[in-house]
Amino acid sequence: MKKKGISRREFLRLSAITAAGATLAACGAKTGGGEEQAAATAAPAATPAPAATKAPAAAVVTLDVMAPVSEYEAPYREIWNVFEAENPGIKINLFSVNEDTAAAHEAKVAGGWLPAIEHTQELQIHAGNDNYQLFTDLSSFDFPWWDNFTFPAKTAWADLYGLPGPRTLDIYQGFVFTWQWNDELMQKSGLDPIKDVKTWDDMTKWLAEGAEWAAKTDGVEWFWNQAWHNWVFGVNYADMIPLAFPDGQRDRQVDCWLGRAKFNDADSPYRHFYEFFMEANEKGWIPPNLWTRQWEGDMEASYIAGKSVMMLHGPWVWDKALAAGSDFAVNGHQKGMPNTPPAEGQSPWIQGALPPAIDSGFFIRAGNDKLDTWEATKTAWNWLHSPKAIPMRAQAEGRFPLYKVEGELDIQGPQYQEVLKEIGTPDGIWPDIKWEQAQTGQVLAGPYRKKGSKGVWDWESNGNNEVFANLLQGKITVQDALDIAQKNWEESYDIPDNVKNG
Repeated sequence: MKKKGISRREFLRLSAITAAGATLAACGAKTGGGEEQAAATAAPAATPAPAATKAPAAAVVTLDVMAPVSEYEAPYREIWNVFEAENPGIKINLFSVNEDTAAAHEAKVAGGWLPAIEHTQELQIHAGNDNYQLFTDLSSFDFPWWDNFTFPAKTAWADLYGLPGPRTLDIYQGFVFTWQWNDELMQKSGLDPIKDVKTWDDMTKWLAEGAEWAAKTDGVEWFWNQAWHNWVFGVNYADMIPLAFPDGQRDRQVDCWLGRAKFNDADSPYRHFYEFFMEANEKGWIPPNLWTRQWEGDMEASYIAGKSVMMLHGPWVWDKALAAGSDFAVNGHQKGMPNTPPAEGQSPWIQGALPPAIDSGFFIRAGNDKLDTWEATKTAWNWLHSPKAIPMRAQAEGRFPLYKVEGELDIQGPQYQEVLKEIGTPDGIWPDIKWEQAQTGQVLAGPYRKKGSKGVWDWESNGNNEVFANLLQGKITVQDALDIAQKNWEESYDIPDNVKNG
């Protein structure tokens, strides 16, 4: 049974009121209360004091601060309003970037602009041994909240890389991708996946029947709408899809990354990743020409407009559909379920999550400590990661924080409410599903990656797009795709023998 709690919109509205109230209170402290003002009005006018005796106005420091993603810029504006009310000498100029504006952002930085606080996600960067100097060492200044994290946020990256750190900071359980759908359309299709899908074969039957229904239904563009995103395919899908299979679990994936097995072995865990999308393409479960379709413009927009039934997505579009005022979202008709029901021989059902982020999240770009704004930057950074800010941030992003807070958090994010909180809980919809949240092979192999290399999936430069284009057009086979991955690994990593041997 779900708890009734304050809505996220109401939470953010109240945050704004709180900030405004605090600001007014601060103003009142400066100008005097009503009685003092009335007395001053009643008293005879005094001769103005000489200008030289007036105290100079305190200088206000302005910090350029990035929101985690553009979808959450508005709620983060409200959060920073609270900070500004408590710190009237610091003003936050909040901005956001998206994938298509990240290059322009980096060009501005190269030209001399130095934001105070940034976030790695839309910049698609991770702190590694080839670029760690770009990030300020977060252990180099006083930060009072390390013990509040429920994972080793201060030491995990430094221990893995053998370098001073950490260089980034994230407060959440790793991103989770699930099935997400418009339940008004799902009900019209006559399909009930939460009730009927228990195995991988059930899921593929559901996808086939849904695609057949959508093809003959006016006003519905796609049942499962899928588009291209280099990071999603290179970091999320590749890791999560194999978890449905007994030979696809994360420990076997790690073996490939650390040189204990090969990406192109006959029993490679990643064979399932490519085969799944091959089957989806060949059987018409997804739109054709996947590699040419835009993630936001072709897929998300169709879903938000109520023209596509569902997607395989993270937490963001649950919120974007609400923010856009989509009728089905506003009326509580977004549903979803875990994404990888077990194939034959696999037990139990595993839901993958990215691990706690130790190489990504908020960061302070190197050089800020040389600026006059450094003290203000540290104040803002410490507040952003304080017990006061974390509940607001958890509500704003609808995600579970790996951080100790007072009281119980009733997170209202729709993905969390509809799917994540139901996983593995005794009275939840999916009590027997298990989480997989261990560190991925891609993270664990990070210290051994050669500078400037493309990596296994070549996703940072969007090289994985060409692989998928060729695969889905029949120009290469699944084995060819795995051979490319293995070749990329051999060119990109130098794994020591003691690591290869476990």
